[in-house]
Amino acid sequence: MANVPPINSVVKVIKALTEKDPRLGQTGAVIQYSEHGMVCVHFSDMPTGQGIFFNPHHLQIIES
Repeated sequence: MANVPPINSVVKVIKALTEKDPRLGQTGAVIQYSEHGMVCVHFSDMPTGQGIFFNPHHLQIIES
């Protein structure tokens, strides 16, 4: 498995599926993992408890 950021760590999206992905370059907090090793990131403009799943290779840990 990739270097998975710990829960509550702050991560930056460094790669996205499309160049126009609005989350590219944004930072958020890790809130959960999927059973397939994807990382769920919560961004400040989302309701509490919601997030978007990313491949851990597409995230850079800013603060753990």
